Amino acid sequence: MINDQVKLLVEKYSLTRCARCNFCESVCPTYAATRRRIHGPRGRIWLIIYLSQGIDVNSDEYDGLLSCLNCRACNQVCPAGIEIAEAIHDAKALLVRNALK
Repeated sequence: MINDQVKLLVEKYSLTRCARCNFCESVCPTYAATRRRIHGPRGRIWLIIYLSQGIDVNSDEYDGLLSCLNCRACNQVCPAGIEIAEAIHDAKALLVRNALK
């Protein structure tokens, strides 16, 4: 089940360590363009956590996850040391694989 696979990502990347400092959003090009939390790293982290908990998300929220450019700027400023870009990349790949099944 996808929830279990996403739970592994949350654990692998320790996403719950997010301190909600917003440093990642200050360097994110998609957040800068839209100013929508779901289009920033912090929103994407929480979307992944919600998916791991079985919380339903809408297509707009999925689009926020898919809009990540994978520039990795968020990784460089995260004081918690979370590999945000890698977690987002893995979550996107997981969602695409499951959609193709």
